[in-house]
Amino acid sequence: MLIMTVFLAAACIFDYLFHKIPNALTVAMFIASVIYGCVFSGPEYLPGLLCRMILTGAVFYPIFKIGALGAGDVKLLSVCSGFVPGTGSLYFIFFAMVIASAVGVIGLLLRKEFVKRIGRLALYIEKFIMTGKPERYHCSREAAVKSGVTMAGPMLISALMGIGGLY
Repeated sequence: MLIMTVFLAAACIFDYLFHKIPNALTVAMFIASVIYGCVFSGPEYLPGLLCRMILTGAVFYPIFKIGALGAGDVKLLSVCSGFVPGTGSLYFIFFAMVIASAVGVIGLLLRKEFVKRIGRLALYIEKFIMTGKPERYHCSREAAVKSGVTMAGPMLISALMGIGGLY
């Protein structure tokens, strides 16, 4: 987990400065997680590690498709789930999402946009129920950067919570 936090710290720097997580960093994390898993748990650990990564990517891909998460965030979540064995990856993802949600709500409250955004969410849900088709949330890159939550920070905090023994 410590190796993962070092990578997440680097991802935070890129995510907060450039609002993008480089693919090279994600690939390096993938390689490190495979090596870490094989060295410390043996090669029989590899299928479970790959299954967790693929499942995490598959679960969050639709959320990326509607624009609620960036591609780098989905890849980073997937690779991180390879570092955390068993159900620990569920706790890691859960706490990262709770922290990101709290940061997002606080940001909306501080910018006095909470009621407006809840209204948009209600319209989005209503349209989804009526049509049965999810739509991409349309906004400019600048608006997304201004109002979005960078996920690398909440993932780093979640990893530190795991190191601290919370899960």
